Amino acid sequence: MSKPLEGIKVVEIAQEIQGPFASLVLADMGADVVKVENKDTGDLSRWMLAALIGGLNVKNAMLSHYFIAMNRGKRSVTADLKKPGAIEMIRRMLKSYDVLVTNYRPGVLDRLGLGYDEVRKINPRIVYAQGSSWGPKGPWVARPSRDTLAQAASGVMAKTGMPADPPLPAGMFIADHSGALSLASGVLAALFARERSGAGQKVDASIYGTMIAMQGMEINYTSITGLEPERAGRGHQFLHGIWGAFPTSDGHVCIAGVDEQRWPSFCRIVGIQHLEKDPEYSDNVIRNFHGDKIQKVLDEIFPTRTTAEWLKELIAADILATEVVDYRAILKNEQARVNGYLLELDHPVAGKVLVPGAPVTINGEVAAAAEPAPELGQHTEEVLLELGYTWEEIGALRDSGAV
Repeated sequence: MSKPLEGIKVVEIAQEIQGPFASLVLADMGADVVKVENKDTGDLSRWMLAALIGGLNVKNAMLSHYFIAMNRGKRSVTADLKKPGAIEMIRRMLKSYDVLVTNYRPGVLDRLGLGYDEVRKINPRIVYAQGSSWGPKGPWVARPSRDTLAQAASGVMAKTGMPADPPLPAGMFIADHSGALSLASGVLAALFARERSGAGQKVDASIYGTMIAMQGMEINYTSITGLEPERAGRGHQFLHGIWGAFPTSDGHVCIAGVDEQRWPSFCRIVGIQHLEKDPEYSDNVIRNFHGDKIQKVLDEIFPTRTTAEWLKELIAADILATEVVDYRAILKNEQARVNGYLLELDHPVAGKVLVPGAPVTINGEVAAAAEPAPELGQHTEEVLLELGYTWEEIGALRDSGAV
């Protein structure tokens, strides 16, 4: 299988989502990612067990679904970064590694002697990737954050949900994950620049900045007009009408607008031919941008048939529609499996389970299976030997508590 980053070595000093997911993207592209974990606690994500969500009786209760998601295919070494021996181990890694990925708060690694200015003295070719909360400058640099705060501060929460609802976050950690993709794209750009110049780069990508960038169209509307758009509701801030989810007799069907070309077919399928020429329904702008009336009509019609019955006709007519599904349905979906978006993982405790894979394919090649996530410190000795440590030196590091 094509691995464009094969030979690239990454050291990850990171926690939870943004840093680990960024380096997971690199690992999926072939990079060798070595994860440095606290020797006592490991990555904090190791402690979010399935039991915390589903109770002690849930299947595989003592496994961390979280850690597996962020860290499959990596190697793990343990270190106590308060010990000089551990810092020396990291410095030795950085001499020959290509990328350092972190999402520790800016300044933390600097205090350990592992800030960018120090690291580039060790290796001028290093790509130093800092995942941050608020960005590299400004009065908020030292403020702590999490995904939901980035959603709140960037306007995402204020625009999500029905008008009468309180501000709502997305149903997944959208800021952390998208911020990780921003960080990974910055690393790829820096590696490409290094091929030209021979010099490394410092990359910063923040979850706050990413959330703002992802709302370019929406924020520009307010910037240009001075107006504040309404909440997204069932559709989008700008799109209200035949846009979003409609209840059927056994679920929901989602429609992403009906344009002029598709409108006659849509009217025929849902049985509203009498409205086809009615200007309050037939006008494209009204129908899709201000379509409260058509939405109410469809809310009465769609519950008369099943989702599958509706989709059979809608898709045949090239209407932009799909089923609204839950996670159990996704895990059974052929489209997700055939593209490698779901991969089989042979876990030593859970057995064979499906896990999300990479959303990118190279030359159309799809991974056959997912690599397991490492046990805490599983590869410590292996990596130390690669760095040139002797068994006696490894023993001394163990004795000192550095690893």
